[in-house]
Amino acid sequence: MVTVSMATFYIFTWFLWLQVIRIYGDDSDPPVNFPPTIPIAQGDFLNWAGDIQVSDLWIATPADENDVLTMANWAAQNDFKLRASGFSHNWSPLTVTNGDNGNIVLVDTTSYLNNIQVPTQISASQYAVRAQTGASMLQLLTFLEKYGYGLYAYPAPGDITIGGALAIGGHGTGVPYKGEKVPPSQALGTLSNLVISFTAVAWDETENQFILKTFQRSDVEAKAFLVNFGRTFITEVTLLVGLNYNLRCKSTTLVTKDELFSLIPGPNALSTLLDETGRVEIITYPFTSTPWLKIWSIEPTKPLLSREVTQPFNYIFSDNLPKSVTDIIGNMTKGAWALTPLLGTTMLTTTTTGLLATLTGDIWGPSKNLLLYVKPTTLRVTANGYAVITERSNVQRVVSTFNTYYDDLVAACQSAGEYPFNGPVEIRVTSLDNANVVANSEVPSFSAIHPINDHPEYDTVIWFDVLSIPNTPYLNEAMRLLELFMLNEYNGDYASIRPEWSKGWAYTDEGAWTDIDFYRQFVPSTFPSTTNADGWNWAVETLDEYDPNGVFTNSFIDALVKTVPQEIQ
Repeated sequence: MVTVSMATFYIFTWFLWLQVIRIYGDDSDPPVNFPPTIPIAQGDFLNWAGDIQVSDLWIATPADENDVLTMANWAAQNDFKLRASGFSHNWSPLTVTNGDNGNIVLVDTTSYLNNIQVPTQISASQYAVRAQTGASMLQLLTFLEKYGYGLYAYPAPGDITIGGALAIGGHGTGVPYKGEKVPPSQALGTLSNLVISFTAVAWDETENQFILKTFQRSDVEAKAFLVNFGRTFITEVTLLVGLNYNLRCKSTTLVTKDELFSLIPGPNALSTLLDETGRVEIITYPFTSTPWLKIWSIEPTKPLLSREVTQPFNYIFSDNLPKSVTDIIGNMTKGAWALTPLLGTTMLTTTTTGLLATLTGDIWGPSKNLLLYVKPTTLRVTANGYAVITERSNVQRVVSTFNTYYDDLVAACQSAGEYPFNGPVEIRVTSLDNANVVANSEVPSFSAIHPINDHPEYDTVIWFDVLSIPNTPYLNEAMRLLELFMLNEYNGDYASIRPEWSKGWAYTDEGAWTDIDFYRQFVPSTFPSTTNADGWNWAVETLDEYDPNGVFTNSFIDALVKTVPQEIQ
């Protein structure tokens, strides 16, 4: 129950909102019947790449989960949509789509829905933390570190909310190195697969309204919520966490693509590095032959040659690009796309000299400080994203075929005077999501790294992201060609493919997410066939059951999260 002092605070906050609106001349009336105790004002939405921009949206700031519940019941009665909003570090139109500015209210989760409780021990070897979903990954990991806990793998940006990471199946990079036994409180798949329990705004047929309903991971419906595209509103989660640990990260720009991606693995091949340390990231700049290679290893004590770091985001040369890079990008956006090769070599030079100048080529410290390394100030680019699922022994075959086709496509575009691929290619590797990471649990239904039923031997995921400057000429056509190659190559013979939900996919010449058959037919066909409590259709129907009025959705999600004919599965 809200105390008198807190009630006074909320009234005062609401008064300030009114003054801000009055000062800036926004005299628009709030949506009809909107709860008067919840602050709401008009604002704009801009996604990470800047290619989804929606102006004059209503943005509400709930003080707690009860405010979210109040808004949900208001929305159901007044034909409005609620879209949870965090830091907008996302590419795909899961929050809003271009043109959405009608009956939509964005719900700011970051201002108040960010409480984190002290971690607890739940068994002899397992630990858990309870947190609200508006807390950022940086807030969560900093809090965990304070009490001696951490996570094995997670996204590199700190400005992603827990709820956002769950919506997309956020992941990091890492597979078990040879002989590694992953601790029982850790995993190397998605953050979603670490959920023990969660509270969601869920429709109750008996009460004919939304309620706050807590699900245990053992509940049969739970797996439908854990990668949810924003088709529900989760307010709080309890996550499995582990004891914190120290990492070393060595960076180099001396290993060639030929070595990393060779079909026959040598000492510097990706598969060899995974066997040795398990944790690798490759960033290849356009028209260069030596990527920025990061290799992490678990090191309890500081190696002699490593530099200890006490904060995350240590690669300041990539978070704040030098003028030599931004000048080239500025000229390219004015039409000088033929500068792309110069941009690639300049970015590689910047990385090489930056690692040396900042002494970040070999760093060591608590896991958070090594695994968070992307800040909001880094270059804003568009990105496609795919998860290629295969057997560990086929990792080299996957990256080799991809690299060969990609290089050939880039060369063909250059011969035609086109430079659609002018950003880096990023490659990470993780394990699949597996059942029973949390006791008595099943894999999240919509996880992009859900096991492939017909291939139980598949145990590894290679994540490919191809980045480019938004609105680059011929980008959509080139992305379409690359996507078609990947669909044909990784067709189940030795690897399978799914989209990375937060990135670009389903390309036509008109852009990403425009190939309706891709996400109405291909995507559902890659998930398990429908049974009594499994499969694409079952998960869609479960989310529909708990939001029958479609409060937590938008036009894109309506097209994606939809049942399909049985034969497609």
